[in-house]
Amino acid sequence: MTPSDSGTTLQALVALIAIANPLAAVPVFLSLVPARDPLATRQAATRVALAVFAILTGAVFIGGPVLAMFGISFAAFRVGGGLVVTLTGLDMLRSGHGAEPDEATPAQVAEHLIVPVAMPLIAGPGTIITAMTMAARAADGGRPSVMLLTVAAVAAFVWLVLALSGWVQQRIGARGQALVARFMGLVLVAIGAQLVLGGVADFFGLAVNATRP
Repeated sequence: MTPSDSGTTLQALVALIAIANPLAAVPVFLSLVPARDPLATRQAATRVALAVFAILTGAVFIGGPVLAMFGISFAAFRVGGGLVVTLTGLDMLRSGHGAEPDEATPAQVAEHLIVPVAMPLIAGPGTIITAMTMAARAADGGRPSVMLLTVAAVAAFVWLVLALSGWVQQRIGARGQALVARFMGLVLVAIGAQLVLGGVADFFGLAVNATRP
């Protein structure tokens, strides 16, 4: 790997981790896994990390052509993802937690780990579009495979954050978890609103001063 490739990889890695922000998905993730079960937590973290890797890999190699095939603009994609994030945040605000793990079937838990945890909370519109953009830049330099290493590193970081989330849960207790979940629900609503506003602004060609995810 050349110094130029290393710089591209580091830049893409920092950008993707910052935008993916797996910490924001922790309350929803914890609501889906059995409490005090490290093995189940690690298995669920592995499932989410693999899903994130698959989603971002697909975005890197075929994301642009797929959106173009269906006539979907980046702006519309951001609005749709923003609405999903907003609804998830509203659910967390109302209940103080996600779905009850004891009431959900294994199939439902597996489904919820993919949507909304893996996508769009982690691999959301901002993350996917960033991956597409970085992949295009890497392709211009003749080394698109560099992005595959970056995506793998992002997935490994996601796994680490989620695998350690059970350890954090045991130390803050149920009341602390509910407070954090409500706060993160508000954050998710704000993130979803920002995605929607950014997508609308892009669609109409408006300039926005706020930093867009």
